[in-house]
Amino acid sequence: MHIAQRISFIFNQQPLPLLRISTLGLCVFLSACQKNETENVAPTPEKIELIQQDLVTPQQGSAISKTAFTGTVRAVNQSSIQAQVTATATSVYVKVGDSVQRGQTLLRLNNQDNAARLAQARANLAATQAQANQARNMMQRKKRLLDQGFISQVEYEQSQLDYRAQMESVRAQQANVDIALKADQDGTITSPIHGIITERQVEPGQTVAAGQTLFEIVDPKQLEIQAKLPSELQAALKIGQKIEYQLQGQANIFNAQISRVSPVADLASRQIEFFATPLERLPSLSIGAFVDGHILAKSTISGQIIPLNTIHDIQNKPYVWVIRDQKIARVDITVLEQRYSDNTAVIQGLQSSDLVSRVVFNPDQIQQQVIIQNNPQ
Repeated sequence: MHIAQRISFIFNQQPLPLLRISTLGLCVFLSACQKNETENVAPTPEKIELIQQDLVTPQQGSAISKTAFTGTVRAVNQSSIQAQVTATATSVYVKVGDSVQRGQTLLRLNNQDNAARLAQARANLAATQAQANQARNMMQRKKRLLDQGFISQVEYEQSQLDYRAQMESVRAQQANVDIALKADQDGTITSPIHGIITERQVEPGQTVAAGQTLFEIVDPKQLEIQAKLPSELQAALKIGQKIEYQLQGQANIFNAQISRVSPVADLASRQIEFFATPLERLPSLSIGAFVDGHILAKSTISGQIIPLNTIHDIQNKPYVWVIRDQKIARVDITVLEQRYSDNTAVIQGLQSSDLVSRVVFNPDQIQQQVIIQNNPQ
């Protein structure tokens, strides 16, 4: 009975420590859960402080309506010189880059057949001329005999016919001489214009064929812009219309005026070709350069004026940082005009309440709240 009483005592005392341990474990578990919940709460981001000098209020403005185009710079006066006869080049007097004057000899071709034909034609002309002189003398002699009554009128008239026939032969032989002389002169190639040699396709000793291009010459003193525009935009093409353009690789903006417009569109591309005269002098090295420009219309487009240096990626996809509804926003815009004289631009795409920021933000700051202070602290 003593042993049974001890066992009964142990079982009766056991529940109290187990209850204490269970209660302690539940408290530790709840404390850990509360700690995790506290750690998972994201901290509230701090507001970004800006001052009034960091922001710009867009002003209302307008820009000239523009039509974009691409083209090239070309010389108004240029010449492609070709061989008129098949011959061998004996002497070449100019190289690429040389300046030449109108009438200056560029090349001599040797064609012995032409020289022989010219000599033969001249000999035939001399013989025919001698016969014509003899016929003229005979006609004059018979005129005197007619006046003295020694010959009849018929004989005298026959002498007149003989003289006229000989003169026709002289003119025919003179034409043969002119043809042979022209062929011989074609062996001496001269420049038809003042300019600069831009291409030479002949070397001394080379045999050239009739119609083969020998030289390309351009006059760099008078340049023009050659460009095309889709036919649906032909309303922008008017003689005297002003354009502004940039040469490829240069930041300078130049001005020009439309001088000529093709009356028909290209059947394949449906584009209209036009030409413009630059208002500033361009260097000769500009010939062949690509041009990006705009045709300036007389109508205007309304927009907003902001500082030019607040626009980012202006050449590709321009955008600005703005404060909209007290939050940071990145807004894509359309640049209508760049005014380098006062470092401003006319743009479209902003709301009337937007403030343009001079401060550059990061993409992860978009929609973050801002505080605008009136005066710097």
